[in-house]
Amino acid sequence: MIEHISTDFTRGELPASPIASEVALEAGVTEAQAQALISAAWEQAETFTGRTYYPVTAGSVVLRVKGAELYTWPRYPFPETLTVEALSGGEWVSHSETYIAGMIELEGPLTYRLTQPDTVTPPTPKSHVLQAVFNLAVYQLVYSPQRREFKSQNAGDSGFTREHLMGLFYGSGAGALLASEVRK
Repeated sequence: MIEHISTDFTRGELPASPIASEVALEAGVTEAQAQALISAAWEQAETFTGRTYYPVTAGSVVLRVKGAELYTWPRYPFPETLTVEALSGGEWVSHSETYIAGMIELEGPLTYRLTQPDTVTPPTPKSHVLQAVFNLAVYQLVYSPQRREFKSQNAGDSGFTREHLMGLFYGSGAGALLASEVRK
């Protein structure tokens, strides 16, 4: 059982599409506002689908497990390898665990630090994903006073869940566009 978890991911450049000027024209806002909502829409699409659509240049997960645990790396596509360290005597020491395709077997009770050693670059987003992000950004810009569903959003890694996003995804039409992308 996982007792505590902390994640830290650094992202690369956003995909070049949708273009902020097109979103701004459609929603009747400035390009700066459109760019901010495009960035938020990409994060929302990632939360909804469980996939990463732009590069993750660095990532680490610190977790404490009570017993044996099969843990899945939280970002897909998964890194080829992970650096696994365990806390021992106040220091991180190299630890050997089995890592295969995003899943790692952890033994406990131990505190682990899992680190992604290389940049993971996902494939180019498909056209329906780009359209979904466009729809999300425009919808939120047009209906911005009604964004009550995001009051629980936290700083850092997104604090919203797929359930928090359902109204937004149904209203904008992005849910139907991203249905085939959802990882279970």
